[in-house]
Amino acid sequence: MAHSREARPSAQPMYKAAARWRDECLIADRSLFSGDEIETVTAVRQLIENFVDQPDAGEGTFISKLEIQLADVDSSAVQMAAELLFVHFLIVSTRAMKGETKRNQVNGIASFRDQGTSHIPGDLEAALFGGVANPGTAYNTYRWKMYGYLIRVVARLKRFDRNERKNALASLDAFRQAIFDIDVQTAWSQKFALEHLLFPDEAAAIVSQDDREKILLKLTGDASVSDVESLVAGLQPNVIYGDRQGVNLYRSPYRQRWRGIEPTLQTYVEWARLVLDRDDFAEEEVVWKYARADEISTASKAILDGDDPQPHLKRIFGRADLVDFRVADDFVTWALENPQRLRDGLGALYASPGPAGIDRFLEQIPTDKLSTMGARLSIASLFLFATDPRDMPPWRAEPAKATIRLTDGYSSQQSATAGEHYLDFLERLDTVIDCLQQANGSTLDRLEMQGAAWSIAKATKIPQWSKEAQRAFLEWREGKSKIGPNDVDTEETLHPSDGASDSADVAMTIEDLAEALYFDDAGGEWLEQAIDLLRQKGQIILQGPPGTGKTHIARHLAEFVSGDDGVVLTQFHPGTAYEDFIQGLRPDPENHSNFKLVDGPFLRAAEMARAHPEKTVVVIIDEINRGNIPAVFGELYFLLEYRNQDITLNYGGTFRLPENLMVIGTMNTTDRSITAVDAALRRRFFTLDLRPGQTPVDGMLRTYLERTDGELWLADLLDAANDAIPDRDQHIGPTHLMTGAEREARRAWEYSVLPTLRETFYNNPDKWTAFDFDTLKGKVRGDAGDAATD
Repeated sequence: MAHSREARPSAQPMYKAAARWRDECLIADRSLFSGDEIETVTAVRQLIENFVDQPDAGEGTFISKLEIQLADVDSSAVQMAAELLFVHFLIVSTRAMKGETKRNQVNGIASFRDQGTSHIPGDLEAALFGGVANPGTAYNTYRWKMYGYLIRVVARLKRFDRNERKNALASLDAFRQAIFDIDVQTAWSQKFALEHLLFPDEAAAIVSQDDREKILLKLTGDASVSDVESLVAGLQPNVIYGDRQGVNLYRSPYRQRWRGIEPTLQTYVEWARLVLDRDDFAEEEVVWKYARADEISTASKAILDGDDPQPHLKRIFGRADLVDFRVADDFVTWALENPQRLRDGLGALYASPGPAGIDRFLEQIPTDKLSTMGARLSIASLFLFATDPRDMPPWRAEPAKATIRLTDGYSSQQSATAGEHYLDFLERLDTVIDCLQQANGSTLDRLEMQGAAWSIAKATKIPQWSKEAQRAFLEWREGKSKIGPNDVDTEETLHPSDGASDSADVAMTIEDLAEALYFDDAGGEWLEQAIDLLRQKGQIILQGPPGTGKTHIARHLAEFVSGDDGVVLTQFHPGTAYEDFIQGLRPDPENHSNFKLVDGPFLRAAEMARAHPEKTVVVIIDEINRGNIPAVFGELYFLLEYRNQDITLNYGGTFRLPENLMVIGTMNTTDRSITAVDAALRRRFFTLDLRPGQTPVDGMLRTYLERTDGELWLADLLDAANDAIPDRDQHIGPTHLMTGAEREARRAWEYSVLPTLRETFYNNPDKWTAFDFDTLKGKVRGDAGDAATD
């Protein structure tokens, strides 16, 4: 019988933590974090009385309000509260919330008390850096409901004696029977998450009620199958990792069967079909790789048989075709110094050829020799490729990331092993292969599809394609459009009779943009969504507290969709008027007694867009809410909503917004002196939040510090400070500390952050001391006693 337990290594700490919570906390009466005996019945009763029965609907974050609600409870209740938030976060994928964010919020609750509570122990932290589900926004928006449901479940089980608890947790059916009458309204996601954590072999890792209904509707034709668990039990495993296997309905081939082929994937399939149709594709991309696989296989076997590795490694890495030459040089240097470890690694890889074998191979290679995941995986996949070139193609970072993005695939968890990254790439290849077979009956192996994926991700010129087709292809690949080959005018355009044409210039890709902004994979997905929303509405607003990089991100977005020469930047202030922004009378410099009509930056940008219909022009309005927006836009306010209509300007003449003119506004959510924007503006603009602790801002500082060899604890310091600020609109943005070393960070904190915090807590000066730099540093580094002497 198939089961729903995730087979990937990154999920295993989650299952171990859940089993430990079940045995130590639900059945026994111990703390999950410390292992000490605690009064669990008293603790959960206090959580019921102070949290469940007294919900706080006021302002503030979940953590800040919880601290007030638990002000009078015992330390054991605070400890249980921290551990229940840990359980709440366990299932959450790091694509939805970073492991560091989960950890800091849980430890933040434990910090409600100076004594009597414990933080997450090191052996449990890894569980927060995996996860198996993306529960959606409701899991955060209604966290208080989810959390209250968890408390009620614990309270119910604590009514039973220990044997009754064991029986209630012996099977999924027994558990459901024990808690069947607990109110689950708005908390379905937590119920399904809890069932999977406690019974992973029986309960599906699907926390969305809507998805469960769609799956049953699309995947079952048997009236006797009435729940997802019964359906999964009858399916073939589609995720295999070493000796573990399971069913994941969000992965190929099941995902397409109940969700259909989504537009993003369909466009990729259309472009892939054209790449594969090239007459020279098989010879260029596949045939030579079989010869390389044979060469690598022969050389590897000779090394395993005890031959001197040097000449054989030269044969394997003598050509810089499948691995970066710098990575190859580093590996060969290490291998020649450690021939036995090389043989041990190859033996482990060939004993279990696949993702699990990759991990075993890389266990032999110290991370200080090949430090990045991409470098390590490219080497391991090259040796794996030699075992079965059709099924185990070589892996390179850029094509793999591009394939996952362009096919709307899932990025790997934070704690994913190299083998998991490889498996995620294979899953995307299989998905496209399946779609191509459905579309035209073509049969491809993974090596052929990997060749197409490489061409799609890397090619700057594809023979026999016209300039128009190549421009459309590059704009799609870079994330600047959703255009597919069917949107290009004619078939002759794609295959002109006069042969190859000049290639369009290659511009920055979404991956490049995300890297430039220090975004992670989830941030890259956010960028794609932001660009889609900008194209759809024509106007977006980026809003958030200071230091979240609103203007910086706006400029990068604008340059990405338009190019350097297509961006117009302006800033609103309380004195900005219609005449400044749209059009107004100004003294004629050549005749001071006369006035002339002068276009403002908006009309000038519109004229630029009209003169160049082939390009996109973007107007950035910094601090858009500081001006009187309806007065500044005047009659053009109407056109932001009705772009396809003409309007008469105040000074005469008709005007229509060009389709290729877009607007990005930035808005500070901290300054209470600024009048709140009205519903009319909200209707005309899509609004995207930029907030600490949320994608894409979450992880920005940590990524920056990692890339610049900065002090990583500065990211923890920022998280600790924000956890102590109830109003999320007042949170501190990461760019304050993106300065390099501690000295610069301390200076930015002292002269930029603290003055703002003093204004925020002007009527509560006792709060100021909590934000002292040394105090926070000691808290996150565990050396509070030495902070003053650092």
